[in-house]
Amino acid sequence: MTATVPAHALAPAAAPARPGPHRALNALRSAAAVLVVVYHLRTLLFVDAADAGDGLATRVLYVLTGLGPAAVVVFFVLSGYWVGGSVLSAFRQDRFRWAGYATARLSRLWIVLVPAVALTAVLDTLGLAVLGHTSIYAGDPAYHHTVPAEDLAGRLGPLTALGNMGFLGKIAVPTYGTNASLWSLGYEAAFYAIFPLALYAWKGRGGVPARILSAVLLVVICKFVGIPVLMYLPVWLMGAAVALFRRPIAARLVTLSPVVLAPARTAASVALAGALWATQASYSGRNVLLLAGTTTVLLVLLVEDVRWTGLPGRALDAASRYADSSYSLYAVHLPIAALIAALLTPQAAHRWAPSPAHWLALAALSAVLVAAGWLFARVTERHTSRLRAVLDSLLRSPAGRHARP
Repeated sequence: MTATVPAHALAPAAAPARPGPHRALNALRSAAAVLVVVYHLRTLLFVDAADAGDGLATRVLYVLTGLGPAAVVVFFVLSGYWVGGSVLSAFRQDRFRWAGYATARLSRLWIVLVPAVALTAVLDTLGLAVLGHTSIYAGDPAYHHTVPAEDLAGRLGPLTALGNMGFLGKIAVPTYGTNASLWSLGYEAAFYAIFPLALYAWKGRGGVPARILSAVLLVVICKFVGIPVLMYLPVWLMGAAVALFRRPIAARLVTLSPVVLAPARTAASVALAGALWATQASYSGRNVLLLAGTTTVLLVLLVEDVRWTGLPGRALDAASRYADSSYSLYAVHLPIAALIAALLTPQAAHRWAPSPAHWLALAALSAVLVAAGWLFARVTERHTSRLRAVLDSLLRSPAGRHARP
């Protein structure tokens, strides 16, 4: 199937810049990934906040290192902007093709996900064999489901692995092994399918039969993934909405004086930080929507990139470049962190109390995981275009080779 939508309906849409050239949004994505890593490490290595003491510095550090679950909401908004924006642009220009879209999305996801599942299998099998007596591999609930609080070996079977590779983790099968972070990939994949199907059902090419088929598939997918997944769909759509109106937003931003734009971006960043804090304090539907909304406001203000130079610009460049490794970091950090924590704090009851030395150790171990994500990306994400070319060649029919791209 191909699709067409009247130009007047989607005229404002334009494909957002992909990760790479947009420093501010890439840096935001990198920061969100690091927040997830730090949260998981702190949960595995440190005593719970209730047992950490009442010192102001301790409370602040526990808040700052507890933002990981909320940071995933930021990922969803950014994904809606980039992926949803590319879909809207393709529909507007009548160049959306399911085959090309599928290979683009699957190559992007699988080139990291499949090796990440394999790495999880190796590390978890090693951990169970050597450190099976430790709280992490014994499934101690003290870790608040950062790692599974049940039979870990039962989550390492081939069907669970295939289910996670098929984006069904936490939807139809458990997340694989200790890699509980894989849940969000299934949610993302559902959004990737739901959004273009909804556009097809609305104004897709192929007449009424094609639109009915799209609507049926849309209903089937929504029914299959269920309410827990669909609850996050509005968050993802907020990013897509910004992409839809990217051109007029950008045109308006370039007319604003830096005296106006810089304070607005600062205020939006502060609001985002406050929403992150509120969401980590109480992960409720209201706070998730608040966080998605503040992220969307900041996204609107960053449609046009910042123009920092000097030392701030170089720091932003470094954070932006790491965005090309952020998916790898997200996908592999947890089984590595679980193994490290099992070695350093074998029993949950013996986790670290907060101290300067332990906070420095947390920072150092977080840096190790960030480096591991970068290395993993060198052999996976860097080669996404090659995998996509292979998938394209497999799907391309003899007739398709002569079809309009």
